[in-house]
Amino acid sequence: MRSPSNIEIRRCQPLLGTFVEITAQGRDERLLTRGIEAGFGAIAKVNRLMSFHGRLSDVSRMNRDAFPRGVIVHPWTWQVMKAAKRLAEESRGAFDITVAPWLTKWDYLPRRGYQFSPTATSRDIFVRRGYEVFFRRGLTVDLGGIAKGFAVDRAVDALKENGIECGIVNAGGDMRTFGPASQLIHLRHPTDPTRLAGAVRLRERAMATSGIYFERRKHHGRYVSPLLDGRSGQAARELISVSVAAAECTTADALTKVVFALREEAAGVLACYGADALLLQRDGAPSWMFHSSCDTPGRTRFD
Repeated sequence: MRSPSNIEIRRCQPLLGTFVEITAQGRDERLLTRGIEAGFGAIAKVNRLMSFHGRLSDVSRMNRDAFPRGVIVHPWTWQVMKAAKRLAEESRGAFDITVAPWLTKWDYLPRRGYQFSPTATSRDIFVRRGYEVFFRRGLTVDLGGIAKGFAVDRAVDALKENGIECGIVNAGGDMRTFGPASQLIHLRHPTDPTRLAGAVRLRERAMATSGIYFERRKHHGRYVSPLLDGRSGQAARELISVSVAAAECTTADALTKVVFALREEAAGVLACYGADALLLQRDGAPSWMFHSSCDTPGRTRFD
């Protein structure tokens, strides 16, 4: 709730292949406007660096040149690569950014003609000092499963650096709240995204939701989706949704893919990050819920 002396400004821009909405609250309209502009600027920067589509992005340069000689990338890209490699190890390969060839085959990503080994995994990626990324074998990475969450985190940083003390950044379902007030966030129904299936109350917390309701398609007579199990290349086909809440949106974004692949077996990874998870079945009913036992500030409450 806003106090009588507070104002709220909300802006929306098309970025990251979705609509990004930033809401900021405070007493100084010029400060809020400047903070929101900085937030959108941070998101646009992540998009330039980590887009698979941009031929000059760090992702494209890595896919072209990180094998066999290595590539120097921006510190943000290096940070995301390091986080992705760690999550791949912790999830035993369920989360893996080297699934790009499958996404290209199914036309979720453009065909670039990159050379890759069909057996390459994140274990063939080396994140070195000096912001260098080296591929031990030819492989193709896509950061679509983690970069959007990272962009949300950088937008929140930009808002705070500009003196904003309360707000929300929402990038198409990947969101983060900050400030003293809790926020009620509604969840889409897994089979009918125009309906609501529940709500989550967040305070000083990030949340990401993954589902295939908008992106499931047929390829050679069978359904595929951009949500893959990195161990097998198997695409998620079930009309379910997974929501994960964590301290940072980078973590929440990636962990939704881990829960999709591992289900209850993801509990150990969730606990490591103090994360909470909710899995909704196709009828909108919860089939699995995980609450971290960690004493995490802003603990998620599922309503």
